[in-house]
Amino acid sequence: MTTYWYISAALPVCLNIANAIDMFGLSYNYFDEMAQNYCAAKGEGWVFSIRRDCFGIAPTCNNMCAAAKTDILSAMGIQVTKAGCFDGVFIIKDHKQLLPNPVNSQPVAGRASLITYGYGVGACTWGPNHCGPNY
Repeated sequence: MTTYWYISAALPVCLNIANAIDMFGLSYNYFDEMAQNYCAAKGEGWVFSIRRDCFGIAPTCNNMCAAAKTDILSAMGIQVTKAGCFDGVFIIKDHKQLLPNPVNSQPVAGRASLITYGYGVGACTWGPNHCGPNY
């Protein structure tokens, strides 16, 4: 673990790089947001994306939704009374990185990068302990 010191005339600051990466999300990958956007685009009403560890002990999506029901209902207050699975998606996490596009030009335009596979309602009963949907 590397610690860097930054000395300021006003206040010395110690920044632990490992903690900064965890705390400030310097290496954050946005897969949760991608899954949430997929779910919101496919669903009607309130939707939640839930991570599924398809390489480990992976329950069915229906079982995951049932287990998360209390959290979902709590987050929504009194607005909803039921929760259930309607779709699943596999997001390829090892994808081609494109150049950033902070201005109007679009570098590397026309190249494919992000890859997802939507399972539809069949994802809800995808076999436990088998990779498939990871959200």
